[in-house]
Amino acid sequence: MRNNRKKTNAYLKLAMITLISAAAGAVFGFAMFWFVGGGEAEPAIRSVYSWMQTASLPVMAAITVLAVAAGEIYIRKLKDLNMRMLHADDEECDALDYEEEKTGAVGMNISILVQGLAFVFLSFGYSSEYLGISDAVTRRFLITCILFIFCTVYEGFWQVRYVKAIQIGHPYMKKADPSSRKFQKQWIDCCDEAEKEMIYQSSYRTYMILNQTIPFLIAITMLCHLFFQTGILAVLAVAAIWLLVSFTYTSSCVSVKRKKIER
Repeated sequence: MRNNRKKTNAYLKLAMITLISAAAGAVFGFAMFWFVGGGEAEPAIRSVYSWMQTASLPVMAAITVLAVAAGEIYIRKLKDLNMRMLHADDEECDALDYEEEKTGAVGMNISILVQGLAFVFLSFGYSSEYLGISDAVTRRFLITCILFIFCTVYEGFWQVRYVKAIQIGHPYMKKADPSSRKFQKQWIDCCDEAEKEMIYQSSYRTYMILNQTIPFLIAITMLCHLFFQTGILAVLAVAAIWLLVSFTYTSSCVSVKRKKIER
């Protein structure tokens, strides 16, 4: 009886969440329809988009300068920390290991953020209609492309330098080749059990966050397509990522279970 009541309560809770979400969606949809239907949104969006196209070159230049400055600062910090780890005792080594992890995480996040921003601001000018306005616009976009290529290549090399900096403090363990296609597998094989456990826990947390975030992003892309005609491709891309994440996780679970049985 108690189990049945728990199941019933779970169904009721799910129904209540669904109704509340539907009500919130209806209110948001009505507000968006009123705002967009009133003609107030389209001029503002066009103005912002036009500014982004005009500002893509100076913004890309600023991103590149800041990326190089931040990259050099953090790679120097990593090298310094790992050089100190070579001569540290166990207690100091644990503290340095934490600092290494934190510094590397911040540096890597900056690297990924820079690449993402570079793609975003390049995309604002990535239009044949915009490029055909004048020769000056075309030249400005070509310079933006050159900065984009430099920025992305720099970040690629920075990530290799990041691995090399980590290897300074772990010369006998971290022997993975960052230029190899099997780098991720080599890196896992070099880690001890504590490091593997940390990686597995972080990976599972990432999977859970993705599973909670992607449905929300699909809803956002659908609303944007409805009100701003952003195209169905954005919805398809997010849906494809959702399927890829889910199928990879479930197939991996099955594969692990099968290997366990076969032992």
